[in-house]
Amino acid sequence: MKFLISTILVLAVNLAMIAQESLGGTVIYTRTISYDFQSTGNPEWDAYAKTLPKEGRFERQLLFTSEASLYKESRFSEDALKGAHQKAAFFVNYGKPPSPALKELYIHFQKEERCALLEFMTRDFRVKNSLEKKNWKLIPERKKIGEYVCMKATVIHEGDEVTAWFTPQIPVPAGPAEYYGLPGLVLAVERLDETIFLASVVDLTPPDPELLQEPGDGRFTSVKDFDRIVAEKVEEFKQNGMGKNDYYQK
Repeated sequence: MKFLISTILVLAVNLAMIAQESLGGTVIYTRTISYDFQSTGNPEWDAYAKTLPKEGRFERQLLFTSEASLYKESRFSEDALKGAHQKAAFFVNYGKPPSPALKELYIHFQKEERCALLEFMTRDFRVKNSLEKKNWKLIPERKKIGEYVCMKATVIHEGDEVTAWFTPQIPVPAGPAEYYGLPGLVLAVERLDETIFLASVVDLTPPDPELLQEPGDGRFTSVKDFDRIVAEKVEEFKQNGMGKNDYYQK
């Protein structure tokens, strides 16, 4: 109870400060991607997999104000898919059904809207919908990340429990990728006991408004139509009998 009362008081003070000054900035996160290699049954392929990186670390960017945020994953295609990382990503994903990849995510907190730029099978789609409410659960634990005291929250995301560490010292509900909606900026995200996002730089200089804009590229598609496109391509993939086993036996 004391934890919740102190949290509410801190948030009230910080929200009052927002009304008096412009709040915004840029966060650079270290994004850790694990390459989860599964045994193929082919000794040559399994031996080759052992020579590849087990994980990659890459920079991601979040621009934010008290009104909106823009997360950018667009450097993934150019930095992750190079050399050994390109081979590792190919090896892990080959034979799996196609799935969308997030490139940008724009959120307008006051309008409760979001617009995602998604890449699917080499094409870009712009999907806009209402902001999803996250069922975060506050946990009475704290730790310091950089110069900021952070609080802990958990949520079930895609079947896994995810932990986010957010700081009420920067009271905006922003965070990397899909990890947003807390009463403070998310500085770290843990999933399956591994840190997948960690803020390395927090710059509280308000970003240029021209940079913090809703994505303008890609084919504008409703959520319903995009889900239908994905479902059709996945079914087509399955009917064509594509998978790892046949490929690895060649």
